[in-house]
Amino acid sequence: MSEKYDLAVVGGGAAGMAAAVSAASQWSAGSGRLKIALLEANPRVGKKLLATGNGRCNLTNMRIAPERYHGDADRILPMLGDFSPQYIIEFFASLGLLCRELDEGRVYPYNLQAAAVLDVLRAQLERFHVETICGFPVGKVEKSAAGFLVSGPEHKIETRSLVFATGGMAYPQLGANESGYAVLKALGHSCTPLFPALVQLKTDSRRAKPLKGARCAAKAALLADGRPAGQSRGEVQFTEHGLSGICIFDLSRLAGEFRNAGLEVSLDLMPEFSARQVAEFLKRRQTALPFLPAADLLNGCLNRMVGQEIMKQVFPSLKKRMGDLNERELSSASNAVKGFRFPVSGTLSWRDAQVTAGGVPLREVDGAMQSRLCPGLYLAGEVLNIDGDCGGFNLHWAWSSGILAGRSAALALKNGKR
Repeated sequence: MSEKYDLAVVGGGAAGMAAAVSAASQWSAGSGRLKIALLEANPRVGKKLLATGNGRCNLTNMRIAPERYHGDADRILPMLGDFSPQYIIEFFASLGLLCRELDEGRVYPYNLQAAAVLDVLRAQLERFHVETICGFPVGKVEKSAAGFLVSGPEHKIETRSLVFATGGMAYPQLGANESGYAVLKALGHSCTPLFPALVQLKTDSRRAKPLKGARCAAKAALLADGRPAGQSRGEVQFTEHGLSGICIFDLSRLAGEFRNAGLEVSLDLMPEFSARQVAEFLKRRQTALPFLPAADLLNGCLNRMVGQEIMKQVFPSLKKRMGDLNERELSSASNAVKGFRFPVSGTLSWRDAQVTAGGVPLREVDGAMQSRLCPGLYLAGEVLNIDGDCGGFNLHWAWSSGILAGRSAALALKNGKR
């Protein structure tokens, strides 16, 4: 015989835990307590949360704005107004966690440990008597007269209402898979194409390997069939597979969108200067150091490894000395600095992606995160067609949508509605 609950939350990640805590906190002990179950496929909740922000957990960003989101971003403006970065900071303060703002608006737990975030969430689940059932991969959800019948290989429960926060496809090594989308499709929902986001871009290994380990600041532009598709700015990291770094991650979603086009990344390695100004600097460097090898021309302004690789690319038959370069060759070098190009052959796999692009369209849920197709079902987090830039924007969406979905489900139950 299956156990019965008022509310079940499927998914013990950021959105799911926020939903369970939010739902439970709506009912005080004096007015009766909701019987809530949190169902997680992994042996413990919050496994992916511990890996975020390089183990520091970038909770939110003080620069939250619709333009930092993709997919159905035009539909989340009201939510961003209700769930500001300060709201999320205060939400965690109420749970006993102090936060701090660091570079570029990123907000972390004050002790810079992701485990502290998980600890306060788990403590609240225990405080509100939320039953956490791990090792419960949900394979099927059926509608019933009383609500929903939720089944897994070894478990089966009944629940009046259901919050679905199963996450996406990123990090399959931490348990991510497409089962959540399959269950939601069986309940009538659709799903946009899914592809990895916040992930490295792949390029020709012959171009990548000589630069492996190098880093440099740049303005990066993604070109689709020669036309600008988007740009970002920050540190670029060169790997054996291609290009990495936050600004590259932010372009990776566009690479997924334009994956059928001819893609290139163009790096402006001196964005504060025009090509003419760069050429003038190189001329002065040549005048001052004519006896140095021509391969060292760019060492005075760029990472040595990167500068020498540019010179090899621009001048396959490189002259011996810097003083032997003519005006045309100096101009070619400066243009390469302003547009160091790499062909893009795709992205790395789901194992290397931080988030999933695509998901259930937001038009299929209402302003309370309740399904328009299946009353009593609420959706939150990465399973929806929303993904953000790198820097805390995705966790902000997880907390916000999870809190709203859990609160809405609890209030509907409190008011006698399913």
